[in-house]
Amino acid sequence: MAKQHERRGRTLAQAVHAAVVIARNAVTGGSLQALALATEPRRMAGYIAESRFLFRTYADRRGLPQRPVHEVLGGGGEQDIRLGNLEGETWFGPTASYLTDIVSLCMICRILRPARVFEIGTLHGYTALHFALNSPDDAIIFTLDLPRGGGAQPSLPTTIMDAMHVDASLAAQRRCFEGLPVESRIRPLYGDSATFDFSPYHDSIDLFFIDGAHSYDYVRSDTERALKCVRPGGVIAWHDFGRAGVNGVSRWLLEMQRDGRAIYSVPGGSLAFMVAPD
Repeated sequence: MAKQHERRGRTLAQAVHAAVVIARNAVTGGSLQALALATEPRRMAGYIAESRFLFRTYADRRGLPQRPVHEVLGGGGEQDIRLGNLEGETWFGPTASYLTDIVSLCMICRILRPARVFEIGTLHGYTALHFALNSPDDAIIFTLDLPRGGGAQPSLPTTIMDAMHVDASLAAQRRCFEGLPVESRIRPLYGDSATFDFSPYHDSIDLFFIDGAHSYDYVRSDTERALKCVRPGGVIAWHDFGRAGVNGVSRWLLEMQRDGRAIYSVPGGSLAFMVAPD
């Protein structure tokens, strides 16, 4: 009897301790703790946005089913991937979600073995580099961005984050794949994705990655063009699904899901993807 009371006492003490920890983290954690970054408003905004994203992911409240890419595309759970962690150009940051995204994109390439990849949104070229590293040696990667000389005005509405990315792209002195052996297989293209002529790429792309402007209008427009370019059985992928403040991506993908499209999000990351219909 004494041992039974002792076990009950330990169980009660553990429950009380867990409740105290939960209460303390609820009060001091998450967005409230971001007040410590009040003197760094940009980092503070990023921390709050990432906290909200992680909550939605952890609680499975983003609206799309969460599935690792190999469960949808096949190819087994083990894939050898190549990662390039270049100085100043990396997704190995203080938050793990971006690393989950780049690893998932590399796995898609390993499973699909694409001959032709098309990307909207080059920025520093880090994703294009990984497409080249993880695709067959004769694969071609097309990557579309606004003209580097500046002056081009988007023809559709954009977000504040898009303007920041454009500034960063224009300020970049070089793409991170320049000078590497894979550079010969990466074909930079320039223009506004809403007015660019995609007809030479119709029905020929194995993997189409959308990571340009994040407004609803641009994500819808880019997706409509991707659907014309991707061959049956190919993959369309989107970046920044479920992130706070990038509502255009989530809004459009959830609309597509309601229309009957089978779209998935990777657990712990902001990558969403679908297999193009036959």
